[in-house]
Amino acid sequence: MDGSELQPTDDAAADFLGGPENERLDDDRDLDHDLKDEGENDDDLGDEEADEDDEGDDEEETHATIGSAATVEAAKRLALEGLRKIVPSADEADVEFIVLEEGSKGGLFGRGKVEAQVEARLRPATSVAEPADEGPPPSAGALREFVQGVVDRMGVEAAVEAYDTPEAVRAEISGDDLGILIGRHGTTIDALQYISAIVVNGDRRHRRQVVVDAEGYRARREVSLKALADRMAQKATREAGSVQLKPMTAAERKVIHLHLRDDPRVATASEGNEPFRAVVISPRQRHD
Repeated sequence: MDGSELQPTDDAAADFLGGPENERLDDDRDLDHDLKDEGENDDDLGDEEADEDDEGDDEEETHATIGSAATVEAAKRLALEGLRKIVPSADEADVEFIVLEEGSKGGLFGRGKVEAQVEARLRPATSVAEPADEGPPPSAGALREFVQGVVDRMGVEAAVEAYDTPEAVRAEISGDDLGILIGRHGTTIDALQYISAIVVNGDRRHRRQVVVDAEGYRARREVSLKALADRMAQKATREAGSVQLKPMTAAERKVIHLHLRDDPRVATASEGNEPFRAVVISPRQRHD
């Protein structure tokens, strides 16, 4: 505040009190009063800014779930499944996993056993991402064009149809002899599906699932995997020990996990690193 702007509030009273000295006293009192008012206004402004900061903290929502299971991998899977119930579009690549408890098997007869606990937390940058900046979503037309081009270059006589579903973008290949396209244990068509997902999704953060099938191979393979899961679950229960399956793709491991999820006899977990990651089926601990 400029001191030249300070004037006596009552000129007549100033003249009556007499002289410049009294005017200076009055100016000093006014200046002290104004500075005090400014200080109070600054405090009020600080309170308002603090309130705004609190409101901002409330608006930034954190999504996190905790999973508990016999192993860290199983707890991680359960935590991710729980997070996807809150945020269905959550991608595992955008999730931070925090191991809260490693777990232990305990002593004799499982006494003192502690389950592993893992927290799945969606990274803040993911929750506020703007999907509009990523361009149009993957289309069935783009998938059909790419898969048809690959099939033609392989010299396979086949037709490709593609369509959208709520869960994925799917391509169906039909023809007379598609064994070369499917490959041993589906390795070739799995590779085609993997490359198709990269091409169709591009560099989008929110990726859609891409499925490439040939003459109903996926459905037949799913039936085979479920039958395998039932046999291995029975073996793990009968022998009271863990059974490790052969390495599988993430999609095939998911079929095993989902099929045995509600089985009261066994629990499943994925162990190892790609491409040797495999499902391990273990008997559940009985609580007497």
